[in-house]
Amino acid sequence: MPTATQTKQAYLSELFEDTAGRVTSSLANWTGFLTTVGKLYKYPFHEQLMIYAQRPDATACAEYGLWNDKMNRYVRRGTKGIALIDTTSENPQIKYVFDVSDTGGRENSRRPFLWEMREHHEQPILEMLADKFGVSGDNLSDGFYNIANTLAKEYYDNHKEEMPYFAEDSFLEDYDEDNLRVAFENAATVSIAYPLMKRCGLDTENYFEHEDFFPIFDFNTSAAVSLLGTAVSEQSEQVFRQISLTIMKPEC
Repeated sequence: MPTATQTKQAYLSELFEDTAGRVTSSLANWTGFLTTVGKLYKYPFHEQLMIYAQRPDATACAEYGLWNDKMNRYVRRGTKGIALIDTTSENPQIKYVFDVSDTGGRENSRRPFLWEMREHHEQPILEMLADKFGVSGDNLSDGFYNIANTLAKEYYDNHKEEMPYFAEDSFLEDYDEDNLRVAFENAATVSIAYPLMKRCGLDTENYFEHEDFFPIFDFNTSAAVSLLGTAVSEQSEQVFRQISLTIMKPEC
């Protein structure tokens, strides 16, 4: 008979597979997930997906010890944690994180820093994109789209040998190498650009059209979604970290 931990792990694995299987089934599902990516960009893809599945409204998550010891905040009694599978050790373990909305403050408690882009940050961020990534744009939305396209191509070039394996049993399966490249780069570009724009408060509704997201619907298996999601998570994180540093930089 399986232990309670094994039963929970099996449930979480099933939740991951189910969520991965439906997250690219509609534009609303995918952009909802991408919004989570933008808010929780420091988490890896598999944890972002699990947070999206359980608490899509989460904005800042941490384990109990960090809230209690470092932030001097308490987790409210009766709060249900967000269950994640920690794969950093040989034997995967279940860990729980809590959103800031699940916590309360004590005397001298701290709140997590959630940066917010303002109008005066636009030019410094454009300069950062040119300096750190060698891309430019007439405005920040174009700048983010251009860096997304560059990073999508870079990711494909670094992982092209793995692509056919992840494409198995998906709508991508019969694509030749050239069409697989195009499908991946188009899907990754729009999926990296969207959370960058969304997190920075830019107008995604008028910038993107529904047709821009058509390529993501071909990523319709757990493996294909994991490929695309990992690319989006890893590539956007490096840009988000530079945006954060730019926004926090003291003004002279």
